[in-house]
Amino acid sequence: MKCIICSNDANATGSHIVPASLIQSCVGKHYKEESYSIDAKNVGVDVYFGRDNLKNTSTEIKENHYKEDFILCQDCEDNLAKIEGAFSTNFLQKFRDEKYKQNFSVKTNQYGVEILTPLNFDHKKIYFYLYSIIYRFCMDSGKKDEEFFMEEVDLENIRLYLHRYLYEDKLAAEEYLKDFNLVITFDKANTNGSFISSANQFKNPYLFYFCEPILLLFKGELSAEAKNIFGDYINNISINQEIKIVTNSEFYDSYRSIMTAYLAETFISNAIINLCELNSKSYEENLAEFNIEMKKFDKNDNKQAIKTYELLYEKYNESKS
Repeated sequence: MKCIICSNDANATGSHIVPASLIQSCVGKHYKEESYSIDAKNVGVDVYFGRDNLKNTSTEIKENHYKEDFILCQDCEDNLAKIEGAFSTNFLQKFRDEKYKQNFSVKTNQYGVEILTPLNFDHKKIYFYLYSIIYRFCMDSGKKDEEFFMEEVDLENIRLYLHRYLYEDKLAAEEYLKDFNLVITFDKANTNGSFISSANQFKNPYLFYFCEPILLLFKGELSAEAKNIFGDYINNISINQEIKIVTNSEFYDSYRSIMTAYLAETFISNAIINLCELNSKSYEENLAEFNIEMKKFDKNDNKQAIKTYELLYEKYNESKS
């Protein structure tokens, strides 16, 4: 295997595809994880418990959903880890804490949306940090499921940027990102996060959910509509001399709801098809029953649809036995 960044031997093990510090509010701390990988297309759910999680009572050795062996070389792994640690220390651990408010400037635009800018952390490192996660996430998904989420040419430009930033000329590396415009949003008031996901259906902008941040990545010149909506929030490495991070909860929630709707619609649609094959009822009959049963679970439970499907699948599977 070749390193996805530099093409040297991919000899690193336990590489985090998405940094543990970024996703711990969604899956738990390192080694105490509890994560659910939802396959909406195939109506499957895989559960992973970290080795120190008390729920881990099985002797079965399972793969961490967000760690991978032999995808990076050790040099790239070590370089990425340094910047990940710096981002965690300088941003993640401080941007919600009032005692560190002097580390950030905060502006509110005409629509009341809060925009935060780190003052004591190199904004070019933030670009590298976020683009490296996007790239790893896409390449890992492509390797496992053949879903890359981005066009091949766009992924290659990000790879070239990462490689040149690490090993050649940091300034020259920026040329490969000049056509990308990035919107970054965190929820300052809430640490629950969103998802760790994307979908091939999201095009210009590509949408990436890495638990804490939601990223909107635009390719090429922004349309007039996009400029009107996102003009205050856009980050372009060739133009902007500071990072703008939207920390408004309503803005964050509006994009979290997009993935919520997509996952629910895809999962439920395929779940109903499976139930039709199982009980020979019509799609409409199964959908009606599904909706009735789903209301028995807490609507704020992220696994509401999963629990409903498992209940109905067990019901009809038993009746066939």
